[in-house]
Amino acid sequence: MFGTLLSLVSRTSRTSRTACALLAALAALAASAAQAAKPAPAMPAAPLARAALVTTVEGISEYRLPNGLRILLAPDDAQPTTTVNITYLVGSRHENYGETGMAHLLEHLLFKGTPSLPGRTIPTEFARRGMQYNGTTNQDRTNYFQTFAASDDNLDWALRMEADRMVNSFVARPDLDSEMTVVRNEMEIGENNPMRMLQQQMYAAAYRWHNYGKAVIGARSDVERVGIDNLRAFYRRYYQPDNAVLVVTGQFDPARTLTRIEQAFGPIPRPTRVLPAEYTVEPPQEGTREVSLTRSGDSRIVAAMYHVGPGAHPDMTALDMLSVILADTPGGRLERALVDTRKAAWQGSYFSTMKDPGVIVFAAGTSKDRPIEPVRDALIAAVESLATQPVTQEEVERARIRLRNGFEKTLNDPAAYGVALSGAIAKGDWRLFFIYRDRVESTTLADVQRVAENYFRPANRTVGQFIPGDRPQLASIPAAPDVAALTQGYAGKPAAQAVAAFDPAPANIDAHTRRQTLPNGMQLALLPKPSRGGAVNGTLILRVGNLEALQGKSATGSLTAAMLDRGAGAFSRQQIADRLEALKANVAISGNAERLSVRFETRREHLPELMALLRTVLRMPTFPANELETLRASSIAGIESQRNQPGALAPNVLGRHGNPYRDGDPRYTPTFDESLAELRTVTLDDLRDFHARFYGAGHAQLALVGDFDADDAARQAAYLFGDWRAAVPFERVDRPFVEIPGSQFTLNTAGKANAVFVASQPIDLVSDSPDYPLMLIASRVFGGTGMRSRLADRLRQRDGISYGVSSSVNVGALDRAGRFGLWAMYAPHNLPRLRRAVDEEMARFVRDGITAEELAEASNGLLEQGKISRTRDGALAGALANQAYLGRTMAHTAGIEARIRTATPEAVNAAIRRYLGPAMLSQAFAGDFDNAAAGQPAAPAGAQAASAPAAQGPASASPSGTP
Repeated sequence: MFGTLLSLVSRTSRTSRTACALLAALAALAASAAQAAKPAPAMPAAPLARAALVTTVEGISEYRLPNGLRILLAPDDAQPTTTVNITYLVGSRHENYGETGMAHLLEHLLFKGTPSLPGRTIPTEFARRGMQYNGTTNQDRTNYFQTFAASDDNLDWALRMEADRMVNSFVARPDLDSEMTVVRNEMEIGENNPMRMLQQQMYAAAYRWHNYGKAVIGARSDVERVGIDNLRAFYRRYYQPDNAVLVVTGQFDPARTLTRIEQAFGPIPRPTRVLPAEYTVEPPQEGTREVSLTRSGDSRIVAAMYHVGPGAHPDMTALDMLSVILADTPGGRLERALVDTRKAAWQGSYFSTMKDPGVIVFAAGTSKDRPIEPVRDALIAAVESLATQPVTQEEVERARIRLRNGFEKTLNDPAAYGVALSGAIAKGDWRLFFIYRDRVESTTLADVQRVAENYFRPANRTVGQFIPGDRPQLASIPAAPDVAALTQGYAGKPAAQAVAAFDPAPANIDAHTRRQTLPNGMQLALLPKPSRGGAVNGTLILRVGNLEALQGKSATGSLTAAMLDRGAGAFSRQQIADRLEALKANVAISGNAERLSVRFETRREHLPELMALLRTVLRMPTFPANELETLRASSIAGIESQRNQPGALAPNVLGRHGNPYRDGDPRYTPTFDESLAELRTVTLDDLRDFHARFYGAGHAQLALVGDFDADDAARQAAYLFGDWRAAVPFERVDRPFVEIPGSQFTLNTAGKANAVFVASQPIDLVSDSPDYPLMLIASRVFGGTGMRSRLADRLRQRDGISYGVSSSVNVGALDRAGRFGLWAMYAPHNLPRLRRAVDEEMARFVRDGITAEELAEASNGLLEQGKISRTRDGALAGALANQAYLGRTMAHTAGIEARIRTATPEAVNAAIRRYLGPAMLSQAFAGDFDNAAAGQPAAPAGAQAASAPAAQGPASASPSGTP
């Protein structure tokens, strides 16, 4: 929802906390293949309405149909995928009194079908075609997008589907009634996130008149009482071609695609209605406002919100730079003032630029047993002291490099590029995306300083409750500029050079991959291929230790990995971060006691320097004492914040149930208290000893994918890592199959309005087994896609219990301790209904198996999903690295896909009965069940709570990667 034009795709906040993974959601099962493929609006026989070219900027051509539809075509053959994205210029700010949440409700109902695409045809087709899709709503716009394997058939269907539901969606009372509990559950998910709830109250306090002060999801009373006639009128008013922008990016033929768009959208008449004018302008704030929120939690949080100008205004670029200067990790002023001094466990910011004047927010948190006042005072002082402690040229240039690199990364990803344009469109014109980029280069130190002094004033701040006082000097909020005049004649920079297409078929990947082993045992998998902007993605994996040597080393191993880039050789943490920015590199280091993973991305010309820097980071860490204490404090705060989170408690209980290993074994699942105790006892000497004994490249794998020279890369890898061996020999820690009887756990989490269900059953299976592809199909049918599966059909579509459900099959290549898992979210008072639904569907699944139609849909979706995953160079590098360790090639992936293609319902059903049994399924239910039993909503309790990562369901395994 939040961010600058760049932030929409590259970041939504700057924070030292780890973000959660997104819930995977693709759909399954059609009534029949023929019916599922039933066309959207029939092609007209009358002469086509032709689109007129408006302008072309940097390879993007804008056209306009006579009915007012704007069209953006951005062809890019770098990846064999296409993204169709339609943006409607309607969001929560267009809702009238009593209509809050209406724009978001419509987003849900547009997946419910049309006369030509009835029932569940739309999500069914998404699943059958392996499309990745979503719809999102914010204050200014609603958008829908699909990313799919490039083909004329997929593109034609997506365009006709979007044209159909633009004006023919049912928006029917039965669909609204069935979706109502799903939307309420989405509200309840937000209720579990203290930062989100605090944010909503801060918006309401900061905006007294403008609709930006209302939550996008709406007021519960409005949502529950919305009239279907009002909703239809809202739909007919705003879902029209003259209020929409269609964007097509990726691999497609522009001329043929424009003709398809003319055929699909051209017959829609231009509406005669006139959109209502908007008058409200939020006046400058006249004094500090404060709000206070008390809810259940284990951490404290404080945030300061400042009004800023409209998204198209030049000041917004300087403010984005200030967001980096203040909240960047590790060098931001807030990091130094709050985290490095131990006042706070974390800090961060988010920047909400919108069509009308928006806000910028800075936040920080600490544990519940520490006072929040020093954090509040230090945070406000760091932000508002810029007038007396001016910004430096070094800080401006560091921010400029960060923003520039983010733009370049976005421009190299056609799917992200298309979605990013939605943010610019909502602010007035898609070309604002490039104008903003140009302003990053032209913004001066004086601009940044002026903007800081204008906006970061006490009178313009919302922290908590309102505090009246003498009328202070007011912030000057500029009016929105004339975007038409701003963009008129704008030519932009030359369009990027076209990239040759690369076939992601397993055989072609193998044909172009060079594999070799260095004398010390390090394995290389090198895949040179064309890439946009000369990008290179890599994965380096170190496998370390053995069962005996790793006893009691779990926390030490994790902290060692996390400390590597906090100081190495002659470089400080900040110098490493600056060097990575200079090399246009993104590096993510993660690890535990058994394995270290380094994922990275850079450009062809910077790869040698980045590899040399990684050598320093991996082989010469300095383990600064102050950095260890900072890391320890943030790690402890992260664990403490999970104590009462349903999404953390339920998996922890299931991980401990039936675990046969003792405390200290790397396979043991500790309690929260045990994890905290181990974290508190690790010393610097422990980290140095772990690194000296266990780290080495003798059992390492390095995979590179992208624009590079394989010979040069192999020579450099040998030079940098070829002599590096661990003192303690590596031996894989085996995880054999352990039979665990089914059990049930009910965990009460006071004050949590959203409950989480997690279930798990051990399965004796490895990825080489012929049954593995059959179980992938089974999982996808049962719950592997979010809106179209057995569980989704029951829990979301029919019963309206859950906003999100999933199932998964997770197995190893060598370890036999596989798992079949289930996950769902729901309101606590729906616990009995959820239990009954899961038990009934599981019993029916095992008893009756799947149908031929379900098999066809699931198989096709898995295969198409595999194709898309192999177009992502980062994911492909990870797969190649794992294959090197296992002695495999892409032929293994091709074999799995071949077995998926030839699977029969009888074979899948036999596998289901062979591995799954309701009696062996362990289930955990976590939520505020005490208040639900008393017939009350989840009651706020305890101290003001810190933001914790939202729980995510397990994603289904993909046949394209190495399990």
